[in-house]
Amino acid sequence: MAELRMERRFAASPEKVFAFVTERQNLLQWWGPQNMSASEHTLDLTRPGPWKLVFVGPDGGQYPMGGRVLSVDPPRAVEFTMSVPGTNPVVNSTVRFEITPDGSGGSHFILTQSGITDDMVVMGSRGWVGPLDRLERLLDAST
Repeated sequence: MAELRMERRFAASPEKVFAFVTERQNLLQWWGPQNMSASEHTLDLTRPGPWKLVFVGPDGGQYPMGGRVLSVDPPRAVEFTMSVPGTNPVVNSTVRFEITPDGSGGSHFILTQSGITDDMVVMGSRGWVGPLDRLERLLDAST
């Protein structure tokens, strides 16, 4: 199995970044594919336990995903499993968001996704870019 690792620097404090990557109202603003909305969901990465959501595409297609929050260490890290049942084969991976102060009032952010194949690393690196760009814009607008 392979691992995807992506790093970003955000101007926002670690506390603000942590809130945006764990709290439902913030996650729903940036997470997921472009032009899709989240319908039914129990999306809360602030505490251990199950989570799920269904993305709805412009054509009305539904794309469920879910998993379990494994650990939460505010404002430093959250780790969760993610299963995407509509894929063939089903993708079961572990995602970790790590946030550390960057020394200038902002944050260093590391996304790690493990338990995936080499092909999925390539797909994942493309798939996370849009959401992380949206996250950055939201954080910039809120500071």
